Amino acid sequence: MAGVSADIELVRPAFTPGETPGVEAPRYGEGGTVTAGALVQYEQQPLVLYRYGDEDTSVIEARFAGAVGASIDFTRHLGARVVLPMAYDVAGTTDDFAAGGFGSGDLVAGMRVLVWRWGPVDLGAHADLLLPVGATEAWKGEGSLRGQPGVLLALNAGPFSVRSDTSFMLRQAVDTGADFTLGTELGENAAVRGTLWEDHLWLHAGVASRIGLGETDGTAERVAEVLVGAQLSPQREWTLDFGLGRGLTSGYGTSRLRVMAGVTFSRAPRPAPEPVIAVMPPVEDIPDAVLIEQIALPPPEKTWQQTELARVEQDQIVIRDPVQFEFAKDVILPVSIPTLQFVGGLLNQHPEIMHLVIEGHASEEGSYYYNYDLAKRRADAIWRALVEAGVSPTRISTRSMGEVEPVASGSAEEELALNRRVMFHIVRRLEPGELPPQYRLDIQQPWTGSPQTLPAPPPLTLPPAPEPPKPSYTPPPDDLPSEDAFEEEDE
Repeated sequence: MAGVSADIELVRPAFTPGETPGVEAPRYGEGGTVTAGALVQYEQQPLVLYRYGDEDTSVIEARFAGAVGASIDFTRHLGARVVLPMAYDVAGTTDDFAAGGFGSGDLVAGMRVLVWRWGPVDLGAHADLLLPVGATEAWKGEGSLRGQPGVLLALNAGPFSVRSDTSFMLRQAVDTGADFTLGTELGENAAVRGTLWEDHLWLHAGVASRIGLGETDGTAERVAEVLVGAQLSPQREWTLDFGLGRGLTSGYGTSRLRVMAGVTFSRAPRPAPEPVIAVMPPVEDIPDAVLIEQIALPPPEKTWQQTELARVEQDQIVIRDPVQFEFAKDVILPVSIPTLQFVGGLLNQHPEIMHLVIEGHASEEGSYYYNYDLAKRRADAIWRALVEAGVSPTRISTRSMGEVEPVASGSAEEELALNRRVMFHIVRRLEPGELPPQYRLDIQQPWTGSPQTLPAPPPLTLPPAPEPPKPSYTPPPDDLPSEDAFEEEDE
C-alpha cells in the first residue's frame, strides 16, 4: 500500500530574523527589509505504526527534510513570506502505508502583522495558506487547500524573551486509513530565548505541539516535541541556527531524534545618499552666460586639541571619543574613564551649568524594552562615574531614549555603532545676576554609602544684572502760584 496524502511535518520554519525555528514572533525590521533562509533537518522515525497500543514498526524510518523561504517587511508592522518545504524519506520495514523517496511539500504563503505593542509585550497575528502543490500519497503534501491563522505573543525581559505562536490548522478531514484522521488542529509552539553574547549568541528551549479538535483516540492526534538549540550571528545580516529535538508523545510527526541546522540572511534597505545642494548664481551676473556649478560644502568641523577630551558647545557637552562599555553590560571600559573624568572636571570649571542630563541611546538590535533598559543602566553608570569625578549628584540626572532616536539608518555595524551613544544635555544655566547654590562638599555615594569630598567650586564670574531704570524728573512749571498767594487766600 502506498503512503497517504497527509502532511506530517511538525517543525515549520518561518525565517523571521532572530527567532527560533518553528516559532513565529511579531518582530519586524525597517520597511523594505528582505530575508531569505534555508533549514535542513534529520528526523529519526517521524512516523511509527502502533498495533494494539504497542509499537509495531516504523512507516518512515528516517526523513531528511529541508525548507527554503523568503520574507519582506513592508513596514515595522506588516510583512509577508513564502516557504517551500521538501523531504527525502527512507521507508520503514513495513509495507503498510510506507512511502519513500524525494518530494516537495505544500507551499506556504502568508502575512503577519504587529497589532499592539506596550512596553515589554508585543502582540501580533499571522494568516497563512498552504497550497496543495506537494507530492501526494507520500506523507508530504495534501490534496486540498489549508488555512492557518494564529496569534503571536512576545514578552521581553532584558536578556530573556518568551515567544508564543498559537494557531489553528483548518483543513478538510483526511482519513489516513490507519485509525486516525487529520482534521482541524490547535497548535502551540513556544520558546524561551536567552542572550549569551549580545548581538552574537543566543540559547533557546521550547516545545512544538498540536492536538486534533475532532473525534480522536487521544494518541496519534496529540503531538508534542521538545526543542533546544543555539543561534549564532557572526555578522549583523547573517544568523546560523543549530538545534536538537525529541518527541514527548507518540503522535504523528514526532521524532525519536531531530537534528536541525539553518542559515538566515536579512538585509535592510540602504539609506538614500544625501542630495548635493548646487547653488546656481543668476545668469545675468555671469559673463558670456557661462554657468559654473558651485557645491555647498558643510562647514569644517572644529578640531580637537590633543589633551581635549570634551568641551561645552551651546547646550551640550560634546565628547571627542564615545564612551565604551563591556558587551551587553553597563560596565564602563577603562579606556573611557579619562573622558568621563574630563567631563567631570569641565562641569566643575563651569559652575554656571546648574543641571546636566545624561541621555542614553541604543541601536535597534533586541527588543524596545531591552534597549531602553540597557541604555538607562549605562547612563546611570556614567552618572556614578561623574560623581566619582567630583560632580555634585544634585547637578546631574539620567534618562533613556532606547532606540527611538537613531542618528543613522541601516543595518551595517558602522551605522548601528553611531546609534549606541551617550549625550550630555545642559538643561539649566544660571540666569544673569543669579547666585549659584551652595552644594554640599561632604557627601555619601548613593550606591555604596561611602563618604566622598567634592572639590570646592571655582569663583564664579558672571556679567552683573542690569540696573533697573531710574525714574525721570520733570521740573515744575514756572507759572505755579507762590506760597504767599496761598497765605493771602487763607486770610
